[in-house]
Amino acid sequence: MKTNNSKYQDKSGFRVPEDYFESFDARMMDRLKENSSFELPDTARPFKVPAGYFDDLESRILDKSRQQPKGRVINLFRSEYLYYAAAVAAIFILMLGNFYKVETTEELGWDDIEISVMENYIDEGYEMGYIDLNTFDHSEFISEDGTLIDDSDFENVSTQDALDYLDENLEDPTYILE
Repeated sequence: MKTNNSKYQDKSGFRVPEDYFESFDARMMDRLKENSSFELPDTARPFKVPAGYFDDLESRILDKSRQQPKGRVINLFRSEYLYYAAAVAAIFILMLGNFYKVETTEELGWDDIEISVMENYIDEGYEMGYIDLNTFDHSEFISEDGTLIDDSDFENVSTQDALDYLDENLEDPTYILE
């Protein structure tokens, strides 16, 4: 069993001579004394700047930035184009509605209307005042089992009996003639 569980090897492949780092400072100082006349070449400053260039640089930059007139900003997306597109879309939708008309072949009858809808219509009309019914008149339109009174309910009634009923109960007889 290994006692050293390090994931790095002890021998790395780089070798340094003995006492290299202890004597490094002394060797470097000796070399600098030997080459004390060593100077950097003149290529350390490859760019030349005129004399006094940086003295008034800030003021020149500020003068140029203040003097520039503001240019006109042209908006790339105009809101007018959005209105034009909305108008074209609305016209297109209206035209589609005219071309694709759905025609119904079925006729609507009393069976198609729900009783609750009819009751709500009568109730709202009574509350708003455009239908003037008392509770007795209201209940006459709906039979006791919840179905609406239909023309088929009057098939067994003779014409003479209906005219007699109207003659007795109708206040204005001119409605019979119409």
